[in-house]
Amino acid sequence: MTSEECVANASTTAAPDQDAGWVQGVLLAIIPATVVMTVITAIPIIPKLLVVFGKTPGAAVLVPMLVVAPTLAIALSSVAAGMLGERIGRRRLLELSTALFAVSAILPFWLNSFALILASRALAGVALGAMTTSGVGLTGDYFSGATRQRWLAIQGGSAAAAGVITSAIAGALGDMSWRLPFLLLAVGFPLLAAFLLLPARHATTPEGQHHEEEIEAGAAGPVPWSTLAAIFALGIFGSLIIFPPAYELGLVFQEKKLGAATLTGIATAVLAAGAVAGALGMGVLGRMSAPWKMAVAFAAGGVGTVLVSMSGQIPPIMIGAVAVGIGQGMIGPILSIWLLDRTPALARGRIIGLYSTVFYFAQFAAPLISGWVASQSVSVSSSMVYYEIASAVAVAAIAVLSIRKPRAA
Repeated sequence: MTSEECVANASTTAAPDQDAGWVQGVLLAIIPATVVMTVITAIPIIPKLLVVFGKTPGAAVLVPMLVVAPTLAIALSSVAAGMLGERIGRRRLLELSTALFAVSAILPFWLNSFALILASRALAGVALGAMTTSGVGLTGDYFSGATRQRWLAIQGGSAAAAGVITSAIAGALGDMSWRLPFLLLAVGFPLLAAFLLLPARHATTPEGQHHEEEIEAGAAGPVPWSTLAAIFALGIFGSLIIFPPAYELGLVFQEKKLGAATLTGIATAVLAAGAVAGALGMGVLGRMSAPWKMAVAFAAGGVGTVLVSMSGQIPPIMIGAVAVGIGQGMIGPILSIWLLDRTPALARGRIIGLYSTVFYFAQFAAPLISGWVASQSVSVSSSMVYYEIASAVAVAAIAVLSIRKPRAA
């Protein structure tokens, strides 16, 4: 097959029977869940690690870094991972990076040196950066149209669900030993086996066996940088105004004298359930354009933040947590779908890598900014007015721009 034929085939809209099967979709959907699992496994054991490694110079700062080290590594490595995937193939990069993750993620179970544990967490993050970039790219390669949108929504839902499940299990294991939660990350080994054994796609047609190569050859086309800039900006803005209220739930309950630990745990689980619903329920928005869907996400987050900050009773705060979760759950799938729809196949790897870098840096910065905003305000509740105003401004801006340029999305 000539390169011209490859380009022609890759640029043709895939028929439904050319999409990969549900098994490939499920495996790719596990990758975002793995990212969340990796971050959350370290959260319940931080107090114990501060005791175990308390004599390490700078322990008060360095030990909490075990939580965010994978996220930082994802942000720093994603662009390079996207470029490498275009050179060696996304499927091969996914297999190699999953192998690296499987080994590095569980090393803290055996390691005694804090420096080595921190290094292994960072290495796992590098692997996750390549897995994430490859996974989103392969979702675009293997699926099209409504099927692609459905699987990207499932990926967002799986990540939110993994947060709830992992928090509970890691907390229970952490009570027994600070090492045990890391064993949850042994999920990398069966995931690697599945990627190695599973065919790239169902070869239901004579051309099926060449589909991956054709997609990798991909149709070259102009990169819509103005649209991509809007996607990146919305990813940053959404991370900085919809996610911060979740980090302050415990302080809100404490400030309103409604309780603390138990209610915070319940509210966090309720918020995560809202995120699952937001990711999986985007079908109710029908054929609404991506910018308008983002407006809905900002509106949900803004309304939820108002309820959390202004209510003095538990039920409205819980309803607000659900609304904030819905907004959080919508952001990732909306922007991923929009990104894949507008990015030429040939540039897909590097663009997804750049998006991952921007998004994960924003995710890393969100709790830091929320803490600073709260410290500069009269109270935690009053600090949330900034997120409420920002959400309203985002909705208004999207509405104005979409009305002026109805075909921009």
